[in-house]
Amino acid sequence: MTLKRFFKSLSLNQLVLVGLYLLVSACGSNLKVNKTPIHKYFNSKGFKNQMSGLLVYDPATKDTLVNINGSQYFIPASNTKILTLYTALSILPKQMPLVRVLEKGSDTLLISGMGDPSPFHPYFKDSTLLSVIKPYKHIGIVSGQFLDHPYGPGWAWEDYDSYYAVERSSLPLFGNVIEVVKNDSVFLISPVAFKTAVENKKKEQPFYRAAHKNKFYLPSGDFNNEIPFLTSDSLNLSILRQMSGLDFFISKSFKKEASKLIFSISRDSVLKRMMEVSDNFLAEQLLVNASAYLSDSLSIKPSQKYMLEGPLKNLAQKPRWVDGSGLSRYNLISPISIIQVLEKLYTEQPRAVLLNFFPTGGKSGTLTSWFKGNPRPYIFAKTGSLGNTFCLSGYLETKKGKTFIFSYMNNHYTKPSAQIKKEMEQVLEAIRDHY
Repeated sequence: MTLKRFFKSLSLNQLVLVGLYLLVSACGSNLKVNKTPIHKYFNSKGFKNQMSGLLVYDPATKDTLVNINGSQYFIPASNTKILTLYTALSILPKQMPLVRVLEKGSDTLLISGMGDPSPFHPYFKDSTLLSVIKPYKHIGIVSGQFLDHPYGPGWAWEDYDSYYAVERSSLPLFGNVIEVVKNDSVFLISPVAFKTAVENKKKEQPFYRAAHKNKFYLPSGDFNNEIPFLTSDSLNLSILRQMSGLDFFISKSFKKEASKLIFSISRDSVLKRMMEVSDNFLAEQLLVNASAYLSDSLSIKPSQKYMLEGPLKNLAQKPRWVDGSGLSRYNLISPISIIQVLEKLYTEQPRAVLLNFFPTGGKSGTLTSWFKGNPRPYIFAKTGSLGNTFCLSGYLETKKGKTFIFSYMNNHYTKPSAQIKKEMEQVLEAIRDHY
């Protein structure tokens, strides 16, 4: 049978399947990893007991160069922060919306939180909030505004005392963590309101904080760490009262239409920090902040709904998107959808600005020790790490000066993550050198 007669004999569905097969077979057909064609490489024995997907896309030509399980859903881990980055850039203004304020007479000010993570944050050390309240004698904090649970869906319960699982809230202070510096000559706790809540850690205490109260346990010897605290409106009152010496009270009412919006630090400085060190707390609060700015609702849901029904409505596969950080294993997204978000960012943002948000291979953030360039950096991408999960999505510069968008996702492996990263390096270096 001739090729022409063969195609005529096929049904429409069969023609579509053949077309897809030929497309996928052609993608990267000349690309080899360790002298093995890339599709055979991904079908080798080392990949039998794990899920892996790789999509490589050329935004200049709109060509898909490699497509291996590109439509498969994966747990993205902190690749979820790419969605958060795009959301913040789409909704938030250049300066972070800090609080709404409403004067009640000459000496009283009501403040309504907006979810901004920057007040007195250990990294940003922003004191704008203190400057706002200083001229007044009486400060009312509007209570009961946060609509979500302090922890995201699917977060591991035993992470509650870990720096990467900080509570979400409407008015974060000090990054919602206590900073502890303890060595032979120095013992510092910030904020100082928690100094009396610290005691020595006993052998039978596996955690650094009690599960349901702000009681902290520090080990003997040197210790330098951040420990999440349980948030509440009453705690915020206590912290701010001790810092300022002013009178604070809880307010139940607030007329938003008569209020004034106060801004704090640069939005992009928060985004860079979130992406570079993969800060979960900043990611969660950015979605809350975006929702508050968009709809006055302190929940991550309005900003997610806005994005999925607007800028992200045409994604190839709708993601299951449950938090801002990727800490949850409930998140699911395919490489092709990640590529689409990255392409939107690449199209809408100046190149230098965009790449500056991402960790750089061999140079910065979570990629300092991995994916080093030879002789210059070639990877600008977001990592995503959970147990048995490592993903990397972003931008790759080839030796010929081309820029590709890629998403490389690995789930359900049992070998060490360092081995997964070495295998990924071989693949990405082959792409860099081939094109």
